[in-house]
Formats: sequence, structure tokens, C-alpha cells
Amino acid sequence: MIIWTSKKTVRVQQIIVATLGLGALLGCNSASSKPVKTPSAAEPFTAAKNSDGSDIDLNCIVRHIQSPPESFHYSFNDVSDNAWQEDAEVTPQNIDGSFTNSFLPARQQFHGPPQQVSSNLMAIGRMASIFSTVHSTSAVVNQGAEKKNGYDTVKFSIDTARGNNAEQGLFKTVLGPGGFERGNVWVTSQGCPIQITLDEEIHRKDGSTAGKAHYEEAMTRK
Repeated sequence: MIIWTSKKTVRVQQIIVATLGLGALLGCNSASSKPVKTPSAAEPFTAAKNSDGSDIDLNCIVRHIQSPPESFHYSFNDVSDNAWQEDAEVTPQNIDGSFTNSFLPARQQFHGPPQQVSSNLMAIGRMASIFSTVHSTSAVVNQGAEKKNGYDTVKFSIDTARGNNAEQGLFKTVLGPGGFERGNVWVTSQGCPIQITLDEEIHRKDGSTAGKAHYEEAMTRK
């Protein structure tokens, strides 16, 4: 049974997840044509690949939260007009966590087995469209091996400015003229993102800024 600090939290959370488009920057004035999709446990995310074919697999984060193979600390933060923050201590037996967002600014706490409460930690899904945009493009570059958060990882840098002519056409269509995605991600040999720091900026057709977001995600081995 899920233990909540407020009985209203379950219903409010369900309403938000059911109705809120998790693509934080996409609005009626945006030049982006990316569909706004709400992630769910049953809906897998596309794994982004760089030009070398290496995966960046958001599904790996979801699997680790839903069926934890080990204990770790998890955090996710989206600083934007549609802000969202998650923080949790995850073990194979239980998750003790909390979340806040633009609609629920007071911290909402939860506790229980991963199978019952993991749905409260699915905001990573709002990054699916970001990695879909750079999928198999030269925007993603292998920077070499690096130890991160207790894991052996490979660091990838992401910068849509590196795209070739064809890719720049895609980026302009999705992000608008002058829009960009830029940051770094550290992944395990299975493609699991141990840490993400990424900025996205969406521009209108006239080049003006329609929205900005800064994303951070981290899994830290205990």
C-alpha cells in the first residue's frame, strides 16, 4: 500500500500525469512540431544513438526504478515554465521519495514497494523528445570513458550546432531557427544514463525565444 502525506496527492498526481503534456517547452507559439506525449510505464522511449551507434537509453532509468537491481539515489530536475523535481532513495524493496511541480509546489512524499510507487518518478519521460531529436546524428559525440556516481561510464556531449546540413534542417524544423539542445550525458555500457545535464531552447519562426529548459538527472550508487 502506498503511504502518502496527503490523500489528495494520489488523485491530483493522476490528473496531472493524465493531462499534462510533458514536453515543457512546446506551446502554440512554438516553432517545434514535436508531439507532446505523456510517458507511461507501458510506453518505451526511443534510445538515442550517436553517429558511432552507441545507445543513450532512457528506458534503462525506468527499468532501474520499476525493478531496482541495487540501491541508489535518484534525482531529476527540470527548470522551466513547467518545472518538475523528483528525489528518491531507491532499494530493491522500497522507494522513499518526493516530487514537486508547477501545480504542486509543496513537496509530495511517498513510500512503498517499487512496483507500487515507481510511477511517481517518471518525469524523465519528458526528455524522450529531446533524445529523439538527436537520435543517430552527429550532435552526439563520444568523449571517452569516465567514472561517474560510482559507475563506469562513457561521456557523450550533445550539441545540435555540430549537425551537418541535413541535420541542421531537422533541428531547425524541431527547435526553430536558432533553437538548440546542448549538454552532456554519462552512460553505462548498457546505455543507462547515470547523469544528464542538458539545456534546450525552442525558438519561434521569427527566431525569438519561445521557451527554455534546463534538465538534470542523476543515479548515484550507494
